[in-house]
Amino acid sequence: MGIKQGFSLAFELNTTYQADGRDPNGYAGVAWCFGKHDRPWVERPIFGNIRYMNDKGLERKFTMKAYLEHIEREIST
Repeated sequence: MGIKQGFSLAFELNTTYQADGRDPNGYAGVAWCFGKHDRPWVERPIFGNIRYMNDKGLERKFTMKAYLEHIEREIST
């Protein structure tokens, strides 16, 4: 899949499943993932130049332990 197909798919998924799908913020969010308003990322296998967030980034920004405990409770009910 090329960058154009990837962008189109991400945009389609965002429009279909996200609350901000047809909002300007939705457009900007998809474009941001592909490098708009940001520096290019080093190309990597599978991800290419698309921005990603690893587990350390998630732990810095979110309370992952509490979130995972919440999900475990939801799944077990």
